[in-house]
Amino acid sequence: MGQQLASQRTERTASLARILDAAEQVFAEAGFEAAGMKAIASRSGVSQGLLHYHFGSKDRLYQEVIRARSKKINDARMALLSAVDFAADDALRNVIEALFRPPLGAEGGGKAYARIFAGLIVGRPRDQALVRECYDPTARIFIEAITRARPDIGTAQAGMIYQMALGVLASVISRDGRLERLMGREEKPLEDGELVTALTDFVAGGASAVSARP
Repeated sequence: MGQQLASQRTERTASLARILDAAEQVFAEAGFEAAGMKAIASRSGVSQGLLHYHFGSKDRLYQEVIRARSKKINDARMALLSAVDFAADDALRNVIEALFRPPLGAEGGGKAYARIFAGLIVGRPRDQALVRECYDPTARIFIEAITRARPDIGTAQAGMIYQMALGVLASVISRDGRLERLMGREEKPLEDGELVTALTDFVAGGASAVSARP
């Protein structure tokens, strides 16, 4: 009996993961309004009835997609942040890199979640509560880490730096080739490491400029 229950739990976990992955793809491709539960059920290989049984509504399913993906991103961010040596000269750069690397890496969900993530940064009404729930707690930790890495940067300035960093991230996270096109190197897409380094350099420089303001 115990083995059967364990097998059922494993099957349920795998089914939920398939649904969330499929929903992420459909929401990214169609947008929230046009995404349909029927399309998500078909993509995930489950019945529409089972989809409604697990999640109830499209709104609830969308919320769970954000919660699941943000947890992966934030867990990876916190792991990187925990390794930062705040006494080192490059502490601020490493804090910023910890912010950028996960959403641009495997934890970020690729191009599918990138479109959703960019929408979250824009702050549409539907997403504002989710951003407060899923991202604000980690944001506050990073803001504190910025002030710890650079004691000359106050909390207000650190909050500005953090939000501006997200704006920079939103401009490139889709990886749609526009950056390379504007750089004149369409034939050679930027590697993730190259992009993270460039973003980190840019935001670290901006942070120094912000901290120098009266």
